[in-house]
Amino acid sequence: MKLLKKVLITIGREYGSGGKAIAEALGKDLDVKVYDKNLIEMISERHNIDPDVLEATDEHISNPFFDPYISYGIDTASRSSRLFALESNIIREAANEGPAIFVGRCANDILWEFPDVVNIFVYAPKADRVARIMMKEGIAEDLAAEKIIRRMDKARRSYYQFYTDKKWGSTEGMDLMINSSALGIEGSVGLIEDFLARKGYIEK
Repeated sequence: MKLLKKVLITIGREYGSGGKAIAEALGKDLDVKVYDKNLIEMISERHNIDPDVLEATDEHISNPFFDPYISYGIDTASRSSRLFALESNIIREAANEGPAIFVGRCANDILWEFPDVVNIFVYAPKADRVARIMMKEGIAEDLAAEKIIRRMDKARRSYYQFYTDKKWGSTEGMDLMINSSALGIEGSVGLIEDFLARKGYIEK
């Protein structure tokens, strides 16, 4: 598969929909770097911040009055706002350098001024997401998995809507909305690649 010109791909996802797996498989096929949890590692190394502190804040809204501050940047900023600013900087740096895939973290909004951005949102029926989380996390009770899904989706929704003032999971600004259960991970990747080929970004 040949990349014909630079493209920036953002992938929003419901928890348990397989969005991360789709991004990783797509990145491997296109030989393009995927930015996801590795953003935490990059920020930790650059700013000498405990990665566990960053991990607990990633894609969550923190309360500026009660959360402890990280010792960098503007003192009035909350932990989540500071992390969002640092992630945004890295996302823009990566977008300037070359083709890339960004998972979550409001990347579609951060990159709104960049050309050649393809925005994708991955979703799936709740039953399929519950089954995926049970298998992935080794959870025996479906109600426990469903509780985790509700909590994670709520956190992502609040985070996205706080920093973008847009509705998480809506069609607004999206080029593709993919039900990952309809075609599976491999089929979903193929669908994205077909779209990219039709748009002139890749040659299959």
